[in-house]
Amino acid sequence: MNRQLSRTATNVHEAVRLYSTRKAAEVLDMSPGWVRARIHDGSLRAVEFGSSREKWKVRADDLQAFIDARTDKAPA
Repeated sequence: MNRQLSRTATNVHEAVRLYSTRKAAEVLDMSPGWVRARIHDGSLRAVEFGSSREKWKVRADDLQAFIDARTDKAPA
């Protein structure tokens, strides 16, 4: 039971990993301003914390979904 609880805690931790707009921009090889624009136009989901310039955080799974949605698939 303890192992199962440990695995669940690890999975929950991974699901809520957050990236700042700066870190998300590094992953995407784009500028932080570009990332903020995608957040504001609704194409990249993010959560808002506080009122500073770095108030937006992007969940790791949302960043991956954003990438996956824009990944070309090989023709069949």
